[in-house]
Amino acid sequence: MKTTTSHTVLPPEDLGDLTPLNTLLPSLPPGIREGVGTFVDALSRGDAVRIEPVSTMLSTTQAAEILNISLTTLVKLLEEGKLPYEQPNVHRLVRLEDVLTYKKERSRKRTAYFQDSMRQAEETGILQEEISDYTAALKSSGIEDSHD
Repeated sequence: MKTTTSHTVLPPEDLGDLTPLNTLLPSLPPGIREGVGTFVDALSRGDAVRIEPVSTMLSTTQAAEILNISLTTLVKLLEEGKLPYEQPNVHRLVRLEDVLTYKKERSRKRTAYFQDSMRQAEETGILQEEISDYTAALKSSGIEDSHD
């Protein structure tokens, strides 16, 4: 379970306790190095530091691109409550996590629908081959993942 609470870090009584963090800085990726460096600098000055997670927010255009749908379709999903959003001002913002969850669920539903349709077609004699042959061909072609 994720927590979204913040955490305040007070500077240590002995600033020498920060030395291991300074030693670690060069090995960190640039964005993380900058954040940890700012954190260490503030503690070195005797300042407290607050740490809290921030969700990645997307514009509606970015969300629509990830879902491979039109902006109009995305807005409809938002207005129907199928995808949560925030509107701190004029523009709507969508959490990346919500977009990816929606995309995964949509893919799962599509796959289930496809498999059910293929099963029905096989049962009625429309298909000449086994459903597993079609599913394997679909997976190897990459078509199954292209609409996620």
